[in-house]
Amino acid sequence: MKKVIILTKTNWNEPPRIRHQITRLLKEKGYEITYVEKNSYKSLFIKSRKEEGINFYSHAELIHHQLRYFRFIQNLNNFVVKYYLKKIFKKVDFDFIMNFSYEYDFLKGLAPSKKVITMMEDDFEAQAKFGMTRAIKNQIRSTCRNSDNVLTVSYPLFDKLSSYKNNVTMLFPWSQREYKKPKQNLDRNTVLYFGFIGRLDWKITESIIKNTKYNYRFVGPTIKNSDANFVNYLKETYSNFEHIGYSKIEELEIDDVFCSILPYDASLGNVQACTVSNRAFNLLSLGFPLVYADLRNLIKSPKTIIKTNITLEEYIETLHFFHENFSSVQKDIMTFLQSHYKESRWKVLERIIPKK
Repeated sequence: MKKVIILTKTNWNEPPRIRHQITRLLKEKGYEITYVEKNSYKSLFIKSRKEEGINFYSHAELIHHQLRYFRFIQNLNNFVVKYYLKKIFKKVDFDFIMNFSYEYDFLKGLAPSKKVITMMEDDFEAQAKFGMTRAIKNQIRSTCRNSDNVLTVSYPLFDKLSSYKNNVTMLFPWSQREYKKPKQNLDRNTVLYFGFIGRLDWKITESIIKNTKYNYRFVGPTIKNSDANFVNYLKETYSNFEHIGYSKIEELEIDDVFCSILPYDASLGNVQACTVSNRAFNLLSLGFPLVYADLRNLIKSPKTIIKTNITLEEYIETLHFFHENFSSVQKDIMTFLQSHYKESRWKVLERIIPKK
C-alpha cells in the first residue's frame, strides 16, 4: 500500500479545509495516512490514536509559530520539533511527505530520500503579528526552496511563491458535493452568509440589510469579540437579520435562499489574497450564486454566478439580479462546477506525487 505522512498545525476536528480534502482524497485513492496534528504545549510525550482509518500523532513544541520573532528562537523551536518528528518518522513508513507547515524548511534533512510536497494555503505574511512579517517571509521562502513541489490556492500566492522557486502548482479546493438543482417555484427571499463571521465590512453589511427588502441569515461562529458585538447589534436592530451559531452545510435551511453573500473588508491584505474557498464551491453546488466584495483575485467565472461589488448600489443591483434570475443562472452554475470536483484536482496531485 502507498503511504504518506501529512504534517499540519491544526487538529483534525477543526472545520474542514483543503488539508482535510487532500487527506480524504489520498485515503480514497488507497493511501495509508499518518497525520500529525497541532502541536501541544502541555505534554512532552508523543500522543497517538486511530480514527477514520487514519493514524494520528501529536507532539510538543516550545512556542507558537506566530511568536518566534528572532532566528535563534526559530532554531530552538525547530530543534525540539525535529526531535519529535525523527521519533515519529522511525515509527511509521511513508513514501512522501505532504507538508502544511510553512516554517518546516528542515524536512529534507530529516528524510533526504523522500519527496516533500508543501501546501501554502494562506497568506501567512499578511496574517503575521506585529513585527513578525519579515521572519515569516524568510521562513516561507526557505521552506519553498527546500521542498520538491509547492502547492497553493490563489493567484497572488502563486506569483509570490514562484519568485522563491519555480516549483509551484495551483491546486484550488473543490466542491465536496455534486451540483443538485434547487427546488423550483419557491418563495426565495433570503440571503445566506455561511462560515466563520469575521473580516467583514460591517458598515456596508449593515447598509445592505437596512436598504433592501430581503431577509439575511448569517450562519457560523464569530471570530472576534467585535464581530460578535456587531452581530448582536444587527439582531437587536433589524427584524430581517438572524444569526445561527453553527450548522453543517447539509443541515442548512435553504429552501428560502436565493444567493450567498460574502461582504468582506476588501482593504485587508489576507482577504485580497483569496481566490476561492471550498465553502464557495459547496454553496454553488446548492445552486446559490455568490455576491462578493471587491476581491481582485477571485477565480475567473461568469458574472451570472460570482459577482464582485464595491458600493451599496452595486450590492443592491446584484442582489436584485440574482433574486429575479435564480432559476436562469442554474445552468451556468452547473457548467462551471464541472471542472471543480475532486477528480479534476486528483489529476493535478497525481502528476507530482511520486510513483512507487
